[in-house]
Amino acid sequence: MKKHFFVFILFSFFFSAFPQNTVGSSVVTEAEEDKYVFSTRVPQLLQGIWQGESRLIYFSGDETSFNCVLRVFYKWYDDRAAESEQYAQLTSRDNNDTTNRTAFNMEIQYRTLGENKNKNSGAYEIAIRYPGQKEFTYFPVAIIGDKLYLNFFIRKNSIDPEANPGYFLIDTGVSSGITISPLAQKKELLSYYVNGNSLYHIRYWPSDMDLTSEQAEFSDGNSIFYVDKFILTANRLFTCTTGRSLKIRNMTKSSFDETAFTFDEDRIIYTTDEPYLIKVPGSNTKEGLLKAVELNNQRRHPPQKPPFPPSNINFHWKEISDLEKYNPYTWNRRNLDIHK
Repeated sequence: MKKHFFVFILFSFFFSAFPQNTVGSSVVTEAEEDKYVFSTRVPQLLQGIWQGESRLIYFSGDETSFNCVLRVFYKWYDDRAAESEQYAQLTSRDNNDTTNRTAFNMEIQYRTLGENKNKNSGAYEIAIRYPGQKEFTYFPVAIIGDKLYLNFFIRKNSIDPEANPGYFLIDTGVSSGITISPLAQKKELLSYYVNGNSLYHIRYWPSDMDLTSEQAEFSDGNSIFYVDKFILTANRLFTCTTGRSLKIRNMTKSSFDETAFTFDEDRIIYTTDEPYLIKVPGSNTKEGLLKAVELNNQRRHPPQKPPFPPSNINFHWKEISDLEKYNPYTWNRRNLDIHK
């Protein structure tokens, strides 16, 4: 009897050591985690050739490699820096001091963060695995029309507008560029809470806690507002409070000017930056990309203009030659005079 009682106590203690899923738990569920699954399928809005100041990027639904053309020497030369091996079979790459011997072959995946009703704007995450890297590097991007942005906000409306008026602009972008090598990303996020003409600045910093759906609160002296305690973006977790606290203590307030933001027609995606890439209309195939590179590399820089404008100056060479100083007929005599 004592033996069975001891086994029962040990069995009960073993199960109590693990947290149980209960109704109202703030832990993120498995269904919510499914939203963060990546795929090799390219979102419709991302497909095509995108052009920036220093690069051309091609997102193709038929490939799993990252395709990037670097525009160097003031855009006079296009370097096919990253592409799949299939491209070299279509058109051989240049071999010179500017290019690498072989193009970088990098795996790429995507996931959709959200799109508006008309499917002409959306937010996405791009995951790229660089050569020699075990982990992916993540690039959140937003598309408004035919323009791609790296620094942007996703709007989250209040569940209870009467108790918590206004809306939350979640800072989602962490990258300064989509590059062919790992790039340092932002260490902090700056999100905004908008309430009428007031704009509240809320700072988020990296956290190693578990992701939950808890709400943090802050007050401006008159009202109390609630925002997400955690932000998960680029596979990194950020928080706006210390430890298990739910009170925000580093909030600042300013006036809200909507004209400072660019947003889509449904006001889901907001940004204050200039576009990083602009979609190239027309050809959206790899043949079109290679053709654009070939045509650009065929250009030649015009000859440099002379530093001084041409002139018709008469130097009077005869008069100059008659001068004794430069007269070749008196050269021997002048040498004799020097040695006297």
